[in-house]
Amino acid sequence: MKRLVYWLFVAVVLMFCRTTPVQAAASNRVLLVYDSENRKENGEQTIDSLSRTLASLNITVTEEKFSTYRAGELARGHFRGVITLVNWHQSRLTNPHFEKDRAAFTGKKLHIGQNLTAAEMQALGTAVTLTHQQYTLVDPAQNSQQLIPFTSDQWPMFSVDKNSVGELVQQSTGKHYAFGTINGHQAYLPAYRDTGLMGLLGTRLLAQFFIGQVTAQPPVLVLTGITPVSDLKLLKQTTRYLHAQGVPYALSATMTAVNPQLPEHAAYLRTLAQAQVAGAFIFLQVPEVYDPSAQTATILQQQLNAQLATAAQQGVFPGAISAPGYWMFDQLFSQSLHQADQNLLLANPTNYALNRYAPTNGYTPSRRTLIATPWTNFNAVSGSRQLTFATPTAWTINLPTSKKTLQAFRQQVRQWTDQSWWSLSADPAVMTVRASQAITVSAGQYTVAGRAVNVGEHVQVKKTAAKAPQTASQVNAFTRFQGNILLIFIIVALVILTIFLLYGRHIYRNQFRRKGRKP
Repeated sequence: MKRLVYWLFVAVVLMFCRTTPVQAAASNRVLLVYDSENRKENGEQTIDSLSRTLASLNITVTEEKFSTYRAGELARGHFRGVITLVNWHQSRLTNPHFEKDRAAFTGKKLHIGQNLTAAEMQALGTAVTLTHQQYTLVDPAQNSQQLIPFTSDQWPMFSVDKNSVGELVQQSTGKHYAFGTINGHQAYLPAYRDTGLMGLLGTRLLAQFFIGQVTAQPPVLVLTGITPVSDLKLLKQTTRYLHAQGVPYALSATMTAVNPQLPEHAAYLRTLAQAQVAGAFIFLQVPEVYDPSAQTATILQQQLNAQLATAAQQGVFPGAISAPGYWMFDQLFSQSLHQADQNLLLANPTNYALNRYAPTNGYTPSRRTLIATPWTNFNAVSGSRQLTFATPTAWTINLPTSKKTLQAFRQQVRQWTDQSWWSLSADPAVMTVRASQAITVSAGQYTVAGRAVNVGEHVQVKKTAAKAPQTASQVNAFTRFQGNILLIFIIVALVILTIFLLYGRHIYRNQFRRKGRKP
């Protein structure tokens, strides 16, 4: 009897001491854990591009740093997969809570970068570690290749098999290794970039690993940098050239509702309308927000309503919204993104600080999200000039600003005469931008508030609701306080100077007055 009690006690202890597997959730949620932003090497751009790619795959992404991860988050978040991004391998940062939770996690596990653990290496298969190598990245599926920069990093190289994505050819020996490796619920990428063949293959692995299928689709050509002060002559020449070449395209254009009566403003909208009549698709580019405040969401809503109304009055009907990637991770900014069924996520700007008012680490994408990547970065890809992507992708190129850049743009188009393009204007999917009156587009047909309209037709749209009171931000409030103090100081100084002036005048006059009786 004592022995039976003893063994029961041992069994109970073993049951509680055993690591409980973290069950993967059925939802399409992925946790992205990275070690460092590594700004010295532009590592924040890697995090941004990876997050935008996941959003374009319609995956809900949550970002988390190694250092801030807490035990149990992977289980509590109901994630379908987890991505370990080593962005600064020299740091050798570790988090025992994350490593333990990741080891017990039963869902999809992807490692990007160096510093694979022994358990990860074993789960992925047999590998050979190489360093100080030059590789050619090859995509056998599309018969294309690209020479990638020499690397001194240590890359574990796995054999090529049916589940591999792309190949790395060692320049010194000619041996072929897998670029992306998938083995059951484990996957590995030696590096990630959103441009060139590395971005194309990296995105394909993400789609194959987390979604389970890869749908090949051509890119969308998007002209960026279009504002009311752009050279309209060059804009017309650029759009006419694309139309003559039979290339469908889209415009990411900044709108404004300020001074709509000016002839320059009307000319700008008229040029956009002419491009849309010829088949262009219009993305409404969000404004730059330098100092967000509590009223930012309300102000953005008012601006969106007013800009869409002003554009519709001139026959311009934006069918989606474009914004920088960091807008995903702010509660105020993401509200504006979710006003549209379709978004274009651009790379984060570098000309101003990316201030957030209500930062968040999670983002659920809209119905369709396109990731923007510079078109010219694919010029280094040789072989096929007919590339397709596993996720909605936009090749962006800046609007020419001179005759020289216009000539370079034309040369860029001529280099890709075999490339097929995705026409958003002809896409049959029903996409809506929700404002004071919704604008819906499907297969080139537009409706405003449920009424069919013709592109180029002037439509009266309700601009905005009553203006909400605006609360000054901390910077503006401090500036206003300084102004009030300065105003008070000036008034006091003027009063003192006036007193001195009157007193001095009195003294001066007294100098010329006779003292005593007149003779």
